[in-house]
Amino acid sequence: MPNRTSDTPEQAERERVGATLRIIRETRGWKLGQFATEIGISYAYLSNIEAGRKALPNHLLARAARLLDVPQIAIKHPVAEPAS
Repeated sequence: MPNRTSDTPEQAERERVGATLRIIRETRGWKLGQFATEIGISYAYLSNIEAGRKALPNHLLARAARLLDVPQIAIKHPVAEPAS
């Protein structure tokens, strides 16, 4: 069985951003296919982004944020560093 934990910080970031995008999209009432069409990508590509298998490029981040009526940072916010 494959290890489901993130292998790299980049993978963890893709997964976090994808999950955030999915939560906001679903909260706003958008279906995956409908949202993908509106931002100009395929259902499969959006599914891969939301699953963390693909990164969310800045041009798609801008389209998604505009369509969801949220600032881009709401989707791709930095993770706070733990206090030392």
